[in-house]
Amino acid sequence: MPNIKGLIFRIKTLLVAISLLVMSGCTSFGSHVLSNPSIYMSQPSLLNVEPEQLGIDSRKYCIDYNSSCVHYLFAEAYQAHEFPENANVYYNLHATGNNVENVVSYKATPENFNRINGTAVLLHGFGASKEAMMAMSIYFRSIGMDIIALDLFGHGQSEQEFVFGAKEHTLFTRLIEEVVKQNSLSEPLILVGHSMGALPASNVLIESSAVDGAILLAPMIRFDYAAKQYLAYKNSTLSEMFSDYMDGIVSKSMADKNVSLQDTNIPMKIKSVRKPILIINSDVDSISPYKHFSHLENHFIQLEMFRGRSHPSLVAFDFADTKIIENWISKNFPTALSKVQSAVSESL
Repeated sequence: MPNIKGLIFRIKTLLVAISLLVMSGCTSFGSHVLSNPSIYMSQPSLLNVEPEQLGIDSRKYCIDYNSSCVHYLFAEAYQAHEFPENANVYYNLHATGNNVENVVSYKATPENFNRINGTAVLLHGFGASKEAMMAMSIYFRSIGMDIIALDLFGHGQSEQEFVFGAKEHTLFTRLIEEVVKQNSLSEPLILVGHSMGALPASNVLIESSAVDGAILLAPMIRFDYAAKQYLAYKNSTLSEMFSDYMDGIVSKSMADKNVSLQDTNIPMKIKSVRKPILIINSDVDSISPYKHFSHLENHFIQLEMFRGRSHPSLVAFDFADTKIIENWISKNFPTALSKVQSAVSESL
């Protein structure tokens, strides 16, 4: 007669071994997925146009011949005299997410160009690329600001490995300061980061004396929380597959890149910053909840809520949004206003 207890023990041991094998496989594959956002989590650009069609240059910055380089986009502010009569610049974007569909529209005519001086450095979100910020570039160039747009590591044309947005800042700081010097770009220099792009924006803001302020659009919450929310939003199938293993997946993928959870904690990083920061969230965005940042408001940090806006729609401003942006710039950087705009402001 077989030893029933021994058989049950062997069956239990086998089931545990199979479970561990499955868990290990899911953790490894899930880590691979998270660490390769441009493959598994790619975000289409909301503006289907090539940079050169908008007068934007594609450039490359290398520290030296032995290092990897950074590909970036650069364009100067629009100039009214370069446009024919009755011309304009515009975008009309459709963005869907969080069970909401948004239409984000903006148009400017040459007589309204050059209201504000400065430079905007644009940083995209998880799974996107610098080209995702081209609509944003139209807006900033129309008000009079030059633009620089960068690929986060592991995205677009980046030659570096993905690092959760946590390690770009040293290289980005050097690039920004070099581009500003070579092109005699005007101040203020304002970082504009969407979603994960808000993390390197925060880090560069802290590190670089050349940077004056930052606009954080639907900024990423700490990555262990963000990964769960984003995966559910982006791919319900993968979310269901990995739901029981997400903590292990995040831990492994971040440990492999030597990145800690605190390295991705934007509120902790910016709460003591003494430079102007504008944080914009939506009341329907599950990826970047307003309540996660509401405690940060102080003399330097201003919070705004754009109601009914999906997470991807916050990569661009509509006409009503621009009033908030320009009021924030004029309040914190009055010298950025053009002479005409300053005269108008003083008369109001």
